[in-house]
Amino acid sequence: SNQLTGSIPPEIGNLTNLSELLLYNNQLTGTIPPEIGNLTNLNKLNLGYNQFTGSIPPEIGNLTNLIDLKLRSNQLTGSIPPEIGNLTNLERLWLYTNGLTGEIPESICNLNVNWSDPNDFRIYNNQLCPPYPSCIEDYVGEQDTSDCP
Repeated sequence: SNQLTGSIPPEIGNLTNLSELLLYNNQLTGTIPPEIGNLTNLNKLNLGYNQFTGSIPPEIGNLTNLIDLKLRSNQLTGSIPPEIGNLTNLERLWLYTNGLTGEIPESICNLNVNWSDPNDFRIYNNQLCPPYPSCIEDYVGEQDTSDCP
């Protein structure tokens, strides 16, 4: 909440001892750099309420110490990478209010999230297509499926 503008530089990947990266509620643009996958000590990543575009980089699957991942309220597109299933310590996943498309990877069921708790899991207001993985099928919320096959 500092009115930051511009994009996250690839050099962010050099901050390998960082445990939390909280850049929410700014006016950041551009894509989430794949170098974010170098921050393997992160336990919290919150990039919500910005104007990020592009897709969630598959390198996010390298952040196996993440407990909290919040990418809500951006303009992210593309599908959720199957590598998200590597985040087996994750307890909170907020991806709501983006433009995510495609099917949700089955690997999401590897996560340690309490799917039924809206404080822990929010994925509504995207364009994600059924069939949904069984672990979350009752919790995907409102999705725009008009472009689904």
